[in-house]
Amino acid sequence: MRVGHVIGQLTAGGAEGQLRLLTCSPNRRAVPFVYCLSERTEPYGRILEDAGVALRIVGGGRFARVRRLRDLLAADRVNIVHSWLFIGNAYAWVANGGRRPLVTSARNCKRQGAALDIVNRLAFARSAAIVANSNLVDEYIRRVYAAPAPRIRVVHNGVDLARFSQRERSGPRERPTIVAIGRVVRQKNPELFIAAARRVLEVMPGAKFLWVGAGAMRDRLIAELSESGQTERVSFVGERADVEKVLDDADLFWLTSNWEGLPNVVIEAMASGLPVVATEVGGTGELFATGGEGCLIASGDESALVAESLALLGDRQRYAEASTAALASARRFAVVKMVAKMESLYEDVHAKVVR
Repeated sequence: MRVGHVIGQLTAGGAEGQLRLLTCSPNRRAVPFVYCLSERTEPYGRILEDAGVALRIVGGGRFARVRRLRDLLAADRVNIVHSWLFIGNAYAWVANGGRRPLVTSARNCKRQGAALDIVNRLAFARSAAIVANSNLVDEYIRRVYAAPAPRIRVVHNGVDLARFSQRERSGPRERPTIVAIGRVVRQKNPELFIAAARRVLEVMPGAKFLWVGAGAMRDRLIAELSESGQTERVSFVGERADVEKVLDDADLFWLTSNWEGLPNVVIEAMASGLPVVATEVGGTGELFATGGEGCLIASGDESALVAESLALLGDRQRYAEASTAALASARRFAVVKMVAKMESLYEDVHAKVVR
């Protein structure tokens, strides 16, 4: 099988990372071709090419990209088209034109605007299969986009566990470090991170807070922290190539998002043995097998974020138990399991065409 993966960009992001893990996996069987709808290809474009994955840049205006994508899919003799994210679904559906089976995907619980909503409804309706990365996303696209339930398959995100320390922790340090990772944008609610950090610092003045990631809100938030003299304790450090080390050096992980699909960073934090306090949005709750991995709180609940974090950091036994539970939960999401499920889906779709 020759599978064409259509995605808007290849920057640091959850969907982009999953595409990289899938197409570069030594366990994959399908031959991948990646069609990026922009020139924003760092860091994953280079990684794909180094791994021998064919990468095509599909540039130009909207209509030019549709024509270019249509021609490339034909030239590469693609058997199945797999689109990633709602923009990818739209371009892939139009360019493919029903010529080959289309596998669309949904990876978050968010409306895309009237025009894109309509095109995605049509794309879902005409898909051979639809990939949702969580049960909650599955329910969401059925309710909001009328996606046909029999064609939806939930494939949870995978994580390369070997990248992370996977060490059990007996307790937090006296001066703990709390970490969040993600784009500095409204979806991730970095303002909640800052507000909660300030309150924790009133009780634990030696604590340190790091946000790893870039985004439109970063400069403004750094300026506000500088004005209040808090940059020593609360830092927005930008993109880091050593996320594994950042997590290994941390004591607690926060997810403050307003909405999500299935946040890879939570699995990565758990794979580092970190207890997690996270907003219960999207499929985040599906990452907690027992609830003992830390705590789930309501979106935007600053008081709960502070209280649960202080409770974890102040109880060594509970903290150690949460670390053990987090590691056990992370192991459910080994990348090899995700790849096997995706390959099985492609084979099922291809078999229907052959018959």
